[in-house]
Amino acid sequence: WGNGGGRQGVTQGAISADSAGTGFGAVWSYGLEGGEPDKLYFAVVNTSAVPKNVTWHEAPRKVFPASTASQIGGNIAPLGGGRWLVAYTESATDVVTDYLKIYFDNWGLPQDVRDSGSRLAVLSPDGEVIGEPVDISALGAPFPVEVNHLLERPGGVGWMALGGAGSDTAKVMQLRCQRDA
Repeated sequence: WGNGGGRQGVTQGAISADSAGTGFGAVWSYGLEGGEPDKLYFAVVNTSAVPKNVTWHEAPRKVFPASTASQIGGNIAPLGGGRWLVAYTESATDVVTDYLKIYFDNWGLPQDVRDSGSRLAVLSPDGEVIGEPVDISALGAPFPVEVNHLLERPGGVGWMALGGAGSDTAKVMQLRCQRDA
């Protein structure tokens, strides 16, 4: 992943153990500077044969292969039954203009992307999107882009959103999930 000069194209990613204890789900955004906008990728790693063989359940794949939008800042949580909840930020344009900034707290993203780009999607064990992604920004508590924001909590998942630039307030959001065994 990267170019011939050694430049990495992964902006951010996360990994989470599945609810069965047999593997991990991984999600990351990837795009080369000056190339295609960052896209969200997903893979499941089967660890049932550890320590001998760790294998991909399916080869890594784009979550939204037909989309022209940029997807960044992904995170993942297991829902049971092999399904995964994926959180990401979407923008109509490529907003990561300086890949060096992804190593710091402020990626220099436009405020409108921060305010309106937060999405959740449910993925099948094979990485297919189930239903349509949900615009979480409409709740008034968008995800912070620069951190792995989605946390498993008893009975669901949660995240914290700051009240805006320079704000001294925060909202803690929790989404209750019914999980399959």
